[in-house]
Amino acid sequence: VHDSVLAERGRLRPDTARIRVFEGRIATLEDSARTLLVPNEFDRILSRNGARGLNATTAAEATTYFVELPSNRTELWFALESDRMRSPVFREFYTERDVVMEERRLRIDTSPGGKLYEAHLAAAFTIHPYGQPVAGTMSDLESLTRRDVEDYYRRFYGPRNATVAIVGDLDPDLLERWAHRWFGDIPPGEIPPPVLTREPPQTGTRRVEVLFDAQPSLRMGWHVPGLVHEDTPALAILGSLLTGGRSARLQRRLVQEDRIATFVSAGRGPGDRYPHLFTVDATPRAPHGPAEIEAAVLDELARLARTPPDSAEVARVRIQIESGRVRRLASNLGLAFQLAESASALGDWRETFRLSDRLVEVTPEDIQRVVRRYLHAANLTVATLVPADSADASAPRR
Repeated sequence: VHDSVLAERGRLRPDTARIRVFEGRIATLEDSARTLLVPNEFDRILSRNGARGLNATTAAEATTYFVELPSNRTELWFALESDRMRSPVFREFYTERDVVMEERRLRIDTSPGGKLYEAHLAAAFTIHPYGQPVAGTMSDLESLTRRDVEDYYRRFYGPRNATVAIVGDLDPDLLERWAHRWFGDIPPGEIPPPVLTREPPQTGTRRVEVLFDAQPSLRMGWHVPGLVHEDTPALAILGSLLTGGRSARLQRRLVQEDRIATFVSAGRGPGDRYPHLFTVDATPRAPHGPAEIEAAVLDELARLARTPPDSAEVARVRIQIESGRVRRLASNLGLAFQLAESASALGDWRETFRLSDRLVEVTPEDIQRVVRRYLHAANLTVATLVPADSADASAPRR
């Protein structure tokens, strides 16, 4: 076909009959090749063998694949996963790329929460990769090719860079033999280089405003250390003390007593390994706005900076955190997630069970100290979602 096209360029009139013949041959070859493709074959094989919950998640530092299988089908998982790792075939790549692009449109580009989240991270992280969207920008996705993805996969999706957690009624020695049998001869791949870029200390409050035809909302974030830092347990208790349940300070004040918010939540992110953000998200209750909520949050933090919580409040929050952890670890899948995260992010799966001891060591004065050290104005980034019509109404008129 290529030679014929080159020859046709030299003619004044293309040979349309020959072109139609070639088009017919190409269509026949495509139809023949299509019969060899089995859509979702990986999923179908697992489903026939009793699997459920096959899925994947993508975060700032890892892509996680997970599935639940009968224990007597565990070696099937090793066989399938090793084949995918050794010789991946990216069938229907551009179809799947379009699916990812549509997900971005729905979750980010046309979502008020998604737009606010991305704008807040971009403002908080000026040079660190945490400020970049995990799924990339739309222009990134549009220019992505099958070769790009295949090269990336072969570089980093190898045994050397993989953490596998298997939980169930299984023989550990047998699992080790299967791991050597199925993964031992696969090229190890590369370990991604560490992120050497460090976000410089923030020297003043940053603000970003997102105009969107939706209900107003607020997102506040302060830079805090990575997950392995000694202050992480105190920050974990602080988050639950502020928003963990109906009796938590911000939940009680903003939602129940002052009734200026319909929702408030504290968290951390977008990753674990490097310094990240301690965040507070809130949705105002009309006619109240983000400014009132921000003032109330800062006032509550100022109270903690002046006076530490009492021991009973810290103990109650600690029990609440432990209860939530126990519930998550009660299922095989929940335990597998936690083990994999501890092994990959903290370097040791045993950290899953050491957190309890670290939480017990947190004192009320530790809570006061981390509030003073991290949750102050110079370290704060605030993002607000403002309805476009209200912004137009408040804009200066010429």
